[in-house]
Amino acid sequence: MIEISSFLTPSTIKKINSWQESFNVKVIITSPKKTRLGVFIPKRKGCHVIRINNNLNKYSFLITLIHEFAHAIIWQKYRNKVSPHGIEWKDQYKKMILPFLNPRFFPEDILRLLSSHMINPLASTVRDVELTRALRKYDKIKHTFISDINDGDEFFIDSGERFVRLKKLRKNYKCQEVSTGKIYRFSPLAEVKLI
Repeated sequence: MIEISSFLTPSTIKKINSWQESFNVKVIITSPKKTRLGVFIPKRKGCHVIRINNNLNKYSFLITLIHEFAHAIIWQKYRNKVSPHGIEWKDQYKKMILPFLNPRFFPEDILRLLSSHMINPLASTVRDVELTRALRKYDKIKHTFISDINDGDEFFIDSGERFVRLKKLRKNYKCQEVSTGKIYRFSPLAEVKLI
């Protein structure tokens, strides 16, 4: 089992441990999930659980962990009477991340984008394209995003389908599946494998 301390700096471990005790939360590091970086699971008996993907770099891990701890606090205050990413959660998340918005915890490129992101935090940092791109620079495995390739380039996605990038739309990219001719839109952060 992977220890949480392998993802955190010594200066953050004490704070996270105090949150675990205060809010009765167990943090479990799990194999990656495609649809989320982490999740808070409330328990009626015993302790709450936060699950976080084991493939996150230390900066993504810390942001995700604080995001999920904010859910834990909101659950204890309101149960399910408020929106999961509503104003109560946003205010709590801002309050919890504020002490970490300094160069002791994040490099300058992430710090600048994260500070901007926290003005009105989204339900997921992955929805913030620039912040996600900056965070992914610190991953052990390097990624190729659809925004990194050119119109006319052919690529595969994880499921094996082959596409060609046609053009950039306002935010996304218009692509055509080679075998069927069907048109799809891809997020700029869609991971691809060039042919």
